[in-house]
Amino acid sequence: MSIFSNGLKTTVMSTELLIESKVSKKVLFECLELAREFEAKYSAYKIDSLLSKINANSGKTPINATKEELEIFQKALDMAVLSDGAFDPTIGSITQGSYGFGTSEEKIPSQKELNSKKELVNYKNIQLTNESIYLTKKGMRLDLGGIGKGYVADKIIEHLKLKGATKGLVSVGGEVCSFGKKYNIAIKNPFNDSNIALIKSSNSELSISTSGDYERYIDSKEHHHILDSKTQLSNHHYSSLTIVQNGRDTTTLDALATVAFNSKPSELKVLAKKFKVAFFALTPQKDIIIENFINLDIEGFELFSL
Repeated sequence: MSIFSNGLKTTVMSTELLIESKVSKKVLFECLELAREFEAKYSAYKIDSLLSKINANSGKTPINATKEELEIFQKALDMAVLSDGAFDPTIGSITQGSYGFGTSEEKIPSQKELNSKKELVNYKNIQLTNESIYLTKKGMRLDLGGIGKGYVADKIIEHLKLKGATKGLVSVGGEVCSFGKKYNIAIKNPFNDSNIALIKSSNSELSISTSGDYERYIDSKEHHHILDSKTQLSNHHYSSLTIVQNGRDTTTLDALATVAFNSKPSELKVLAKKFKVAFFALTPQKDIIIENFINLDIEGFELFSL
């Protein structure tokens, strides 16, 4: 862990957490604890987590939880409905099960295995009340990997503001949210170790989500981790895709990144209009796609050479 005058930098939830804000060390550690508590409660890889308990009881019994604990599931379910299942938090039987992403048993499953688990991926089989959550089919598994980092980023920003912060930047992996200050936020080049673009924020709140085929994969980028919930396979429309939106809703952007990554370039304009966001994407052929940046309240956008 690195603690500096205006923030901290460490690893949590198997990714980098960066907090920049002029607050006390106590507040910074409270923010870090928010991320650690989320991981303890919602990690699919911790056998004593709430998420693991829900998964272990799929097809058996509902699991009681507080309204606060159920909030992330409601947000995930809302996004599944909005995207007609293009984002589906029940993909865990495929991501964690068949592929073993994040485990020591990563493998490329056969089409036969994927077909056998296809009926387990369906957000409509989540029963969610104000007091409990239930996966109605045995073998179903929730995976919050496509929304959790954005949710934590939002919660940390919320806590910073509650504690009186007037400016700050939070980055949880590729999920970034800033407010109260002009920040330069770089977008990584998916083809090398350089940066491909720079977003210059205004003082207004800004949310950014970036996903890429280079982040996690099995054997090669051909089998990256951003799976299509319909086919259970990796699509290759993009090498990198960034979503930008004024305001604070990194949770939605995190989930939307999965939807967009599995959408053809011709469909991004529709998504930009529907969700009121901007897209910056790079295809494997190094084509650049930019949608809706003109409507953003930012100081500037600088594109570097490939």
